[in-house]
Amino acid sequence: DFCLSRGLGDVYKRQALFYYTYLMLGGQDKAEAVKTSMFIELVQSYLLIHDDVMDQDLLRRGKPTVHTIYKEFHKQMSYRQDPLHFGESEAINVGDIACHLALDVLTTANFPAENKIKALHALNRQITTVGYGQILDVFGSVQEKIGETDVMRIHNYKTAVYTYETPLLVGALLMGASDKDGLVLSGYAIPAGIAFQIQDDILGMFGDEDKLGKANDSDLREGKHTLLIVKALEKATEAETELIKKALGNPELTDEMADTVREIVKRTGSLEYSKNLAVRLVKEAKAALAARPQWQGEGRAFLDGVADYM
Repeated sequence: DFCLSRGLGDVYKRQALFYYTYLMLGGQDKAEAVKTSMFIELVQSYLLIHDDVMDQDLLRRGKPTVHTIYKEFHKQMSYRQDPLHFGESEAINVGDIACHLALDVLTTANFPAENKIKALHALNRQITTVGYGQILDVFGSVQEKIGETDVMRIHNYKTAVYTYETPLLVGALLMGASDKDGLVLSGYAIPAGIAFQIQDDILGMFGDEDKLGKANDSDLREGKHTLLIVKALEKATEAETELIKKALGNPELTDEMADTVREIVKRTGSLEYSKNLAVRLVKEAKAALAARPQWQGEGRAFLDGVADYM
């Protein structure tokens, strides 16, 4: 509610995390901070465009994905060669451009050069880590079995790093934050980011499709070993295990099969386990900020509010 009351849904969360961290550490130039915050949404767009190609998703936030738009354009124009390959190729190009535009925004921002260099170094390191996470995610979609440790590592490398840690660290570094400050912020960002992904996976299976902007069986169709699936498989019967495996990665998944998997996830306690883990991680995130009681004001209130919102 804290986020939504300020008009900050998921789309602008990363920009808000950057902005309020900057304020929390004493930043005064709000206009420059808002302008600079564009960098993180450009990074987000770059990652999502490429992610949609890898996952073969047709929708993103209720609208056609970039590679789908270009594929349909190819068909309308009666171009030569394969429309899908054309669409995916152009989506990769658009994603690459978005990434470099993000770097340009950060490079030209009106902050001390020394601080910008540190922020750029952190951003490049973060994007590299996300790349490792994406590699593991793709492997996870084709492997027969992965465990909770594997799932949590992917959540850490992907969502926790670029959704939470990156905007926080860059906002702090532009204010000249110390390495110790960065460790405190990471102590907040990583558990909060993992909690966000766990909640996102719960919505991805049990959420309302109209609100999600995509099908609530897409994770099953893509064969994603979410924490919900991994924990369900640990306690499922042999018959239930076979049904889950049949549903995972099945492009012809029926509504009945998806509903049955949802019931197994609930019966095995996997849904409850995931919810409880998210709550513990949120508490861990909030506790991390206690190391810096001097960080106050609307920036601190926002970070606490985001954690509560999870």
